[in-house]
Amino acid sequence: MPQLIMNWTNDGTPACFPSVPEGLELRTLPEVENGIEEWLDIVHYGLSGKREDKAFYESCMCGTKYYDPALNFMILCDGHCAGTLTVVCDPEKKEGLIHMVACKEEFRGRGIGTFMITHAVAVLKACGMVHAHLTTDDWRVPAIRSYLRAGFVPDESTEDFITRWKAIRAVIAEQNAK
Repeated sequence: MPQLIMNWTNDGTPACFPSVPEGLELRTLPEVENGIEEWLDIVHYGLSGKREDKAFYESCMCGTKYYDPALNFMILCDGHCAGTLTVVCDPEKKEGLIHMVACKEEFRGRGIGTFMITHAVAVLKACGMVHAHLTTDDWRVPAIRSYLRAGFVPDESTEDFITRWKAIRAVIAEQNAK
């Protein structure tokens, strides 16, 4: 089943970088000791399905046009690598990509995802992106909620996507009713 797509359009307001929540630290991949290994530890929680090796990083990240390790953000919680998110900016098309968003399970529910996606939108704006997109999976409802709050809109360009987004909206509505 193909991943779902969400799209973002710059509303023209200035970039507003969120304050880093207490107890968290924001770094870029090159600033983290053993950064690639730490990144691999994070992304295997829900993205890669298993602990991959450096070749996975190279194909997944370095193989992405316009990938810049300085826009590969790592979130540390009490000194431990907890989450990651990468912003990829195409300076010619002014289109961005939010790529490989993940948080270790033991750090979920602390607002890390919301902080990361809010930071990513500020980066997109600061880099002059007009549009951006991301892909996600149906079961990642907490992440989808963060994406929606950040202004990403579900792509409903196919019947399959329409059906799947309808199901996700029902799950969100049920969670909101609790």
